[in-house]
Amino acid sequence: MKKWKLFAGIGITAVVAFAMIALISGKKDGQAAAGESYSFSTVGRGSIESVVTSSGTLSVVSSVTVLAQMSGRLETVDVDYNDRVKAGQVLATINTDILELKAKAARAAVDKARANYELQALDLKNASSLYDKRLISEYELKTSESALEVKKAELASARASLEEIETEISQYAVITSPIDGIVLERSIDAGQSVVGGSSSASSSLFTIAEDLSRMQIEAEVDELDIGSIREGQDVRFTVEADSERTYAGTVDQIRLVPTTSGNVVYYSVIVLADNASGKLLPGMTANVDFIKQKKDDVLTVPSAAFRFTPTTMGAQEVKRAVFAAGLARLPEEQRQIALARYDEAQKAAAAGATDGAKTTGGLSSLMAGGMGGPGGGPGGGPGAFGGAPGTGRA
Repeated sequence: MKKWKLFAGIGITAVVAFAMIALISGKKDGQAAAGESYSFSTVGRGSIESVVTSSGTLSVVSSVTVLAQMSGRLETVDVDYNDRVKAGQVLATINTDILELKAKAARAAVDKARANYELQALDLKNASSLYDKRLISEYELKTSESALEVKKAELASARASLEEIETEISQYAVITSPIDGIVLERSIDAGQSVVGGSSSASSSLFTIAEDLSRMQIEAEVDELDIGSIREGQDVRFTVEADSERTYAGTVDQIRLVPTTSGNVVYYSVIVLADNASGKLLPGMTANVDFIKQKKDDVLTVPSAAFRFTPTTMGAQEVKRAVFAAGLARLPEEQRQIALARYDEAQKAAAAGATDGAKTTGGLSSLMAGGMGGPGGGPGGGPGAFGGAPGTGRA
Protein backbone atom coordinates (compact mmCIF):
# COMPACT_ATOMS: atom_id res chain seq x y z
CA MET A 1 0.00 0.00 0.00
CA LYS A 2 2.81 2.44 0.90
CA LYS A 3 4.58 1.57 -2.36
CA TRP A 4 1.43 2.33 -4.35
CA LYS A 5 0.98 5.67 -2.59
CA LEU A 6 4.61 6.52 -3.31
CA PHE A 7 4.39 5.86 -7.04
CA ALA A 8 0.95 7.42 -7.31
CA GLY A 9 2.34 10.61 -5.75
CA ILE A 10 5.31 10.53 -8.08
CA GLY A 11 3.00 9.99 -11.02
CA ILE A 12 0.77 12.93 -10.16
CA THR A 13 3.75 15.20 -9.65
CA ALA A 14 5.24 14.07 -12.95
CA VAL A 15 2.02 14.85 -14.79
CA VAL A 16 1.97 18.36 -13.32
CA ALA A 17 5.62 18.87 -14.18
CA PHE A 18 5.17 17.70 -17.76
CA ALA A 19 2.14 19.94 -18.10
CA MET A 20 4.36 22.83 -17.05
CA ILE A 21 6.95 21.75 -19.61
CA ALA A 22 4.32 21.62 -22.33
CA LEU A 23 3.12 25.12 -21.47
CA ILE A 24 6.64 26.51 -21.36
CA SER A 25 8.01 24.92 -24.50
CA GLY A 26 4.83 24.89 -26.57
CA LYS A 27 6.50 22.23 -28.77
CA LYS A 28 6.51 18.46 -29.23
CA ASP A 29 9.47 16.38 -28.20
CA GLY A 30 10.51 15.97 -31.78
CA GLN A 31 11.08 19.71 -31.87
CA ALA A 32 12.93 19.89 -28.55
CA ALA A 33 16.31 20.43 -30.18
CA ALA A 34 14.96 23.47 -31.90
CA GLY A 35 12.85 24.49 -28.91
CA GLU A 36 14.92 27.50 -28.03
CA SER A 37 14.18 30.55 -30.18
CA TYR A 38 15.62 34.02 -30.00
CA SER A 39 14.46 37.41 -31.20
CA PHE A 40 17.10 39.56 -32.83
CA SER A 41 17.43 43.32 -33.21
CA THR A 42 19.71 44.99 -35.71
CA VAL A 43 22.33 47.38 -34.46
CA GLY A 44 21.79 50.60 -36.37
CA ARG A 45 22.13 54.34 -36.28
CA GLY A 46 19.60 56.58 -34.60
CA SER A 47 19.06 59.12 -31.83
CA ILE A 48 19.41 58.60 -28.09
CA GLU A 49 18.29 60.84 -25.25
CA SER A 50 18.75 61.35 -21.53
CA VAL A 51 15.61 62.78 -19.93
CA VAL A 52 14.15 63.86 -16.59
CA THR A 53 10.51 62.85 -16.20
CA SER A 54 7.89 64.76 -14.27
CA SER A 55 4.23 65.73 -14.40
CA GLY A 56 2.31 68.94 -14.05
CA THR A 57 -0.93 70.76 -14.69
CA LEU A 58 -1.75 72.85 -17.73
CA SER A 59 -2.96 76.40 -17.17
CA VAL A 60 -3.33 79.62 -19.12
CA VAL A 61 -0.31 81.88 -19.33
CA SER A 62 -2.22 84.98 -18.24
CA SER A 63 -5.68 85.51 -16.78
CA VAL A 64 -7.60 88.31 -15.08
CA THR A 65 -10.12 88.05 -12.25
CA VAL A 66 -12.99 90.53 -12.55
CA LEU A 67 -14.41 91.84 -9.25
CA ALA A 68 -17.29 94.17 -8.42
CA GLN A 69 -16.33 97.72 -7.50
CA MET A 70 -19.67 98.43 -5.81
CA SER A 71 -22.30 96.48 -3.92
CA GLY A 72 -25.73 95.76 -5.30
CA ARG A 73 -27.97 93.32 -7.10
CA LEU A 74 -27.02 92.08 -10.54
CA GLU A 75 -29.47 93.30 -13.13
CA THR A 76 -28.03 91.44 -16.13
CA VAL A 77 -25.23 88.99 -16.93
CA ASP A 78 -24.32 89.39 -20.59
CA VAL A 79 -21.64 86.71 -21.18
CA ASP A 80 -21.26 82.99 -20.56
CA TYR A 81 -18.50 80.39 -20.35
CA ASN A 82 -16.10 80.29 -23.34
CA ASP A 83 -17.40 83.57 -24.80
CA ARG A 84 -14.75 85.69 -26.47
CA VAL A 85 -14.79 89.29 -25.27
CA LYS A 86 -13.11 92.56 -26.15
CA ALA A 87 -11.63 95.10 -23.77
CA GLY A 88 -14.43 97.40 -22.59
CA GLN A 89 -17.22 94.97 -23.49
CA VAL A 90 -20.09 94.88 -20.98
CA LEU A 91 -20.04 91.67 -18.92
CA ALA A 92 -22.80 92.46 -16.39
CA THR A 93 -24.75 95.37 -14.90
CA ILE A 94 -25.74 96.14 -11.32
CA ASN A 95 -29.15 97.55 -10.46
CA THR A 96 -28.90 101.31 -9.84
CA ASP A 97 -32.34 102.17 -8.42
CA ILE A 98 -30.94 102.95 -4.97
CA LEU A 99 -28.04 104.84 -6.49
CA GLU A 100 -30.40 107.01 -8.50
CA LEU A 101 -32.18 107.98 -5.29
CA LYS A 102 -28.85 108.75 -3.67
CA ALA A 103 -27.91 110.84 -6.69
CA LYS A 104 -31.08 112.92 -6.35
CA ALA A 105 -30.34 113.53 -2.69
CA ALA A 106 -26.77 114.47 -3.54
CA ARG A 107 -27.93 116.96 -6.19
CA ALA A 108 -30.24 118.57 -3.64
CA ALA A 109 -27.35 118.78 -1.19
CA VAL A 110 -25.26 120.51 -3.85
CA ASP A 111 -28.02 123.01 -4.55
CA LYS A 112 -28.35 123.74 -0.83
CA ALA A 113 -24.61 124.17 -0.40
CA ARG A 114 -24.47 126.45 -3.41
CA ALA A 115 -27.29 128.63 -2.03
CA ASN A 116 -25.58 128.86 1.36
CA TYR A 117 -22.34 129.81 -0.32
CA GLU A 118 -23.99 132.50 -2.42
CA LEU A 119 -25.77 133.87 0.65
CA GLN A 120 -22.55 134.00 2.61
CA ALA A 121 -20.80 135.68 -0.31
CA LEU A 122 -23.46 138.39 -0.27
CA ASP A 123 -23.04 138.73 3.50
CA LEU A 124 -19.30 139.21 3.08
CA LYS A 125 -19.87 141.86 0.44
CA ASN A 126 -22.09 143.81 2.84
CA ALA A 127 -19.59 143.38 5.67
CA SER A 128 -16.82 144.78 3.50
CA SER A 129 -18.92 147.85 2.70
CA LEU A 130 -19.69 148.43 6.35
CA TYR A 131 -16.04 147.97 7.31
CA ASP A 132 -15.00 150.57 4.76
CA LYS A 133 -17.40 152.98 6.47
CA ARG A 134 -15.96 152.00 9.85
CA LEU A 135 -19.35 150.69 10.92
CA ILE A 136 -18.07 147.21 11.90
CA SER A 137 -14.84 146.01 13.35
CA GLU A 138 -12.11 144.14 11.52
CA TYR A 139 -12.96 141.02 13.58
CA GLU A 140 -16.51 140.99 12.20
CA LEU A 141 -15.13 141.29 8.68
CA LYS A 142 -12.72 138.37 9.22
CA THR A 143 -15.55 136.28 10.67
CA SER A 144 -17.62 136.85 7.57
CA GLU A 145 -14.70 135.90 5.33
CA SER A 146 -14.13 132.67 7.29
CA ALA A 147 -17.81 131.79 7.08
CA LEU A 148 -17.62 132.12 3.30
CA GLU A 149 -14.68 129.69 3.18
CA VAL A 150 -16.70 127.18 5.20
CA LYS A 151 -19.64 127.45 2.82
CA LYS A 152 -17.28 127.06 -0.11
CA ALA A 153 -15.88 123.84 1.38
CA GLU A 154 -19.37 122.52 2.05
CA LEU A 155 -20.29 123.14 -1.59
CA ALA A 156 -17.16 121.30 -2.79
CA SER A 157 -17.96 118.35 -0.50
CA ALA A 158 -21.52 118.14 -1.79
CA ARG A 159 -20.30 118.20 -5.37
CA ALA A 160 -17.75 115.42 -4.64
CA SER A 161 -20.45 113.24 -3.11
CA LEU A 162 -22.60 113.72 -6.19
CA GLU A 163 -19.71 112.90 -8.53
CA GLU A 164 -18.98 109.72 -6.57
CA ILE A 165 -22.55 108.50 -6.93
CA GLU A 166 -22.68 109.45 -10.61
CA THR A 167 -19.39 107.58 -11.18
CA GLU A 168 -20.80 104.47 -9.54
CA ILE A 169 -23.84 104.68 -11.79
CA SER A 170 -21.93 105.33 -15.01
CA GLN A 171 -18.86 103.14 -14.43
CA TYR A 172 -19.03 100.75 -11.50
CA ALA A 173 -22.61 99.66 -12.10
CA VAL A 174 -21.52 98.52 -15.56
CA ILE A 175 -18.93 95.71 -15.29
CA THR A 176 -16.70 95.57 -18.36
CA SER A 177 -13.86 93.34 -19.54
CA PRO A 178 -10.40 94.79 -18.86
CA ILE A 179 -8.75 92.76 -21.66
CA ASP A 180 -9.38 90.90 -24.89
CA GLY A 181 -9.78 87.21 -24.12
CA ILE A 182 -12.10 84.31 -23.40
CA VAL A 183 -14.35 83.78 -20.39
CA LEU A 184 -13.03 80.78 -18.45
CA GLU A 185 -15.28 81.12 -15.42
CA ARG A 186 -18.54 82.85 -14.56
CA SER A 187 -19.38 82.77 -10.87
CA ILE A 188 -22.64 84.74 -10.77
CA ASP A 189 -26.14 84.87 -12.23
CA ALA A 190 -28.63 87.67 -12.70
CA GLY A 191 -30.46 88.52 -9.47
CA GLN A 192 -27.57 87.69 -7.16
CA SER A 193 -26.12 90.30 -4.84
CA VAL A 194 -22.46 91.22 -5.03
CA VAL A 195 -20.18 92.94 -2.54
CA GLY A 196 -18.01 95.71 -3.88
CA GLY A 197 -14.40 96.28 -2.91
CA SER A 198 -13.73 92.69 -1.77
CA SER A 199 -10.68 90.93 -3.18
CA SER A 200 -11.48 87.45 -1.85
CA ALA A 201 -11.83 84.53 -4.25
CA SER A 202 -15.51 84.20 -3.37
CA SER A 203 -16.11 87.74 -4.68
CA SER A 204 -14.80 86.90 -8.16
CA LEU A 205 -17.41 87.44 -10.87
CA PHE A 206 -15.49 86.35 -13.98
CA THR A 207 -12.12 84.88 -14.88
CA ILE A 208 -10.90 85.88 -18.32
CA ALA A 209 -7.91 84.26 -20.05
CA GLU A 210 -5.92 86.55 -22.24
CA ASP A 211 -4.82 83.91 -24.75
CA LEU A 212 -5.33 80.15 -25.16
CA SER A 213 -2.97 79.79 -28.11
CA ARG A 214 -0.15 79.54 -25.56
CA MET A 215 -0.34 77.35 -22.46
CA GLN A 216 1.96 76.72 -19.53
CA ILE A 217 2.74 73.68 -17.41
CA GLU A 218 3.81 73.93 -13.79
CA ALA A 219 5.86 70.78 -13.25
CA GLU A 220 7.50 69.67 -10.01
CA VAL A 221 11.14 68.54 -10.27
CA ASP A 222 12.96 67.11 -7.26
CA GLU A 223 16.23 68.48 -5.95
CA LEU A 224 18.26 65.59 -7.42
CA ASP A 225 17.27 66.52 -10.98
CA ILE A 226 16.76 70.29 -10.78
CA GLY A 227 20.45 70.87 -11.49
CA SER A 228 20.01 69.47 -15.01
CA ILE A 229 17.09 71.80 -15.82
CA ARG A 230 17.79 75.18 -17.44
CA GLU A 231 15.77 77.97 -19.03
CA GLY A 232 15.24 77.45 -22.75
CA GLN A 233 15.62 73.67 -22.43
CA ASP A 234 13.57 71.56 -24.84
CA VAL A 235 10.65 69.65 -23.38
CA ARG A 236 8.14 67.17 -24.73
CA PHE A 237 4.94 66.09 -23.08
CA THR A 238 1.72 64.15 -23.56
CA VAL A 239 -1.79 64.45 -22.16
CA GLU A 240 -4.28 61.65 -21.57
CA ALA A 241 -6.91 63.30 -23.76
CA ASP A 242 -4.58 63.10 -26.79
CA SER A 243 -2.13 60.35 -25.83
CA GLU A 244 -1.18 59.55 -29.43
CA ARG A 245 0.36 62.97 -29.91
CA THR A 246 3.55 64.38 -28.42
CA TYR A 247 3.69 68.12 -27.79
CA ALA A 248 6.80 70.28 -27.65
CA GLY A 249 7.65 73.07 -25.24
CA THR A 250 10.49 74.99 -23.62
CA VAL A 251 11.45 75.76 -20.04
CA ASP A 252 10.47 79.37 -19.33
CA GLN A 253 11.20 79.71 -15.62
CA ILE A 254 12.64 77.82 -12.65
CA ARG A 255 11.05 79.13 -9.48
CA LEU A 256 13.44 79.39 -6.56
CA VAL A 257 10.95 78.85 -3.74
CA PRO A 258 10.96 75.11 -2.87
CA THR A 259 8.16 72.93 -1.61
CA THR A 260 8.59 69.80 0.50
CA SER A 261 6.50 66.64 0.25
CA GLY A 262 7.37 63.35 1.95
CA ASN A 263 10.83 64.67 2.93
CA VAL A 264 11.60 65.37 -0.75
CA VAL A 265 12.31 68.92 -1.90
CA TYR A 266 10.68 70.00 -5.17
CA TYR A 267 11.00 73.08 -7.37
CA SER A 268 8.36 74.40 -9.74
CA VAL A 269 9.43 74.55 -13.37
CA ILE A 270 7.27 76.56 -15.80
CA VAL A 271 7.07 75.17 -19.33
CA LEU A 272 5.56 77.14 -22.23
CA ALA A 273 3.91 75.35 -25.15
CA ASP A 274 2.02 76.33 -28.29
CA ASN A 275 -1.66 75.44 -28.43
CA ALA A 276 -2.61 76.40 -31.97
CA SER A 277 -4.79 73.29 -32.25
CA GLY A 278 -6.76 74.24 -29.14
CA LYS A 279 -6.65 70.66 -27.83
CA LEU A 280 -4.75 71.60 -24.68
CA LEU A 281 -7.18 72.75 -22.02
CA PRO A 282 -6.61 74.29 -18.57
CA GLY A 283 -6.45 71.69 -15.81
CA MET A 284 -5.17 68.78 -17.93
CA THR A 285 -2.37 66.65 -16.48
CA ALA A 286 0.78 66.59 -18.61
CA ASN A 287 3.48 63.90 -18.46
CA VAL A 288 6.68 65.82 -19.10
CA ASP A 289 10.13 64.79 -20.34
CA PHE A 290 12.90 67.36 -19.89
CA ILE A 291 15.53 66.51 -22.51
CA LYS A 292 18.90 66.68 -20.73
CA GLN A 293 21.02 65.46 -23.61
CA LYS A 294 20.44 64.17 -27.13
CA LYS A 295 22.77 62.48 -29.61
CA ASP A 296 21.86 61.99 -33.27
CA ASP A 297 23.24 59.51 -35.79
CA VAL A 298 24.88 57.18 -33.28
CA LEU A 299 24.97 53.39 -33.09
CA THR A 300 22.00 52.18 -31.06
CA VAL A 301 21.22 48.86 -29.40
CA PRO A 302 17.90 48.09 -27.66
CA SER A 303 18.32 48.23 -23.89
CA ALA A 304 16.72 44.76 -23.61
CA ALA A 305 19.83 43.31 -25.26
CA PHE A 306 21.92 44.39 -22.28
CA ARG A 307 19.56 42.72 -19.83
CA PHE A 308 19.34 39.35 -21.65
CA THR A 309 21.36 36.42 -20.26
CA PRO A 310 21.07 33.28 -22.44
CA THR A 311 20.77 29.88 -20.77
CA THR A 312 23.55 27.32 -21.23
CA MET A 313 21.10 24.45 -20.82
CA GLY A 314 19.66 22.50 -23.72
CA ALA A 315 15.96 21.98 -24.23
CA GLN A 316 15.98 18.54 -22.53
CA GLU A 317 17.97 19.89 -19.60
CA VAL A 318 15.43 22.66 -19.15
CA LYS A 319 12.59 20.12 -19.16
CA ARG A 320 14.39 17.94 -16.62
CA ALA A 321 14.93 20.98 -14.38
CA VAL A 322 11.23 21.79 -14.54
CA PHE A 323 10.37 18.17 -13.75
CA ALA A 324 12.75 18.20 -10.78
CA ALA A 325 11.21 21.41 -9.50
CA GLY A 326 7.82 19.70 -9.47
CA LEU A 327 9.22 17.02 -7.11
CA ALA A 328 10.64 19.49 -4.61
CA ARG A 329 8.20 18.55 -1.84
CA LEU A 330 8.94 14.81 -1.99
CA PRO A 331 11.49 13.16 0.30
CA GLU A 332 14.94 12.98 -1.25
CA GLU A 333 14.81 9.20 -1.79
CA GLN A 334 11.49 9.37 -3.62
CA ARG A 335 12.70 12.33 -5.61
CA GLN A 336 15.80 10.50 -6.81
CA ILE A 337 13.70 7.48 -7.80
CA ALA A 338 11.37 9.70 -9.82
CA LEU A 339 14.28 11.43 -11.56
CA ALA A 340 15.81 8.07 -12.41
CA ARG A 341 12.50 6.94 -13.94
CA TYR A 342 12.32 10.21 -15.87
CA ASP A 343 15.84 9.82 -17.26
CA GLU A 344 15.13 6.21 -18.26
CA ALA A 345 11.92 7.27 -19.98
CA GLN A 346 13.80 9.96 -21.90
CA LYS A 347 16.38 7.44 -23.05
CA ALA A 348 13.63 5.13 -24.19
CA ALA A 349 11.94 7.94 -26.08
CA ALA A 350 15.24 8.90 -27.71
CA ALA A 351 15.76 5.26 -28.73
CA GLY A 352 12.47 5.28 -30.61
CA ALA A 353 10.06 3.76 -28.08
CA THR A 354 6.47 3.82 -29.24
CA ASP A 355 3.18 4.29 -27.49
CA GLY A 356 2.54 1.37 -25.15
CA ALA A 357 6.19 0.38 -24.77
CA LYS A 358 7.15 -0.77 -21.29
CA THR A 359 10.14 0.35 -19.27
CA THR A 360 11.55 -0.77 -15.97
CA GLY A 361 9.36 0.52 -13.21
CA GLY A 362 6.26 0.64 -15.37
CA LEU A 363 6.71 4.12 -16.92
CA SER A 364 5.89 4.35 -20.61
CA SER A 365 7.43 6.91 -22.91
CA LEU A 366 6.73 10.18 -21.28
CA MET A 367 7.18 12.14 -24.43
CA ALA A 368 5.81 9.82 -27.13
CA GLY A 369 2.31 9.16 -25.83
CA GLY A 370 -0.46 11.26 -24.34
CA MET A 371 0.02 12.30 -20.73
CA GLY A 372 -2.91 10.60 -19.04
CA GLY A 373 -3.47 10.32 -15.32
CA PRO A 374 -1.63 7.70 -13.26
CA GLY A 375 -3.24 4.34 -12.85
CA GLY A 376 -2.76 2.09 -9.86
CA GLY A 377 -4.36 -0.36 -7.54
CA PRO A 378 -3.76 -1.51 -4.04
CA GLY A 379 -0.53 -3.37 -3.73
CA GLY A 380 0.52 -2.69 -7.33
CA GLY A 381 2.77 -0.20 -9.10
CA PRO A 382 1.60 2.87 -10.92
CA GLY A 383 0.19 2.68 -14.39
CA ALA A 384 2.18 4.20 -17.20
CA PHE A 385 1.60 7.83 -18.02
CA GLY A 386 -0.70 7.73 -20.98
CA GLY A 387 -0.98 3.96 -20.61
CA ALA A 388 -3.22 1.45 -18.90
CA PRO A 389 -3.78 1.47 -15.14
CA GLY A 390 -2.06 -1.03 -12.89
CA THR A 391 -3.60 -4.43 -12.38
CA GLY A 392 -3.69 -4.22 -8.62
CA ARG A 393 -1.68 -7.47 -8.27
CA ALA A 394 1.20 -7.49 -5.84
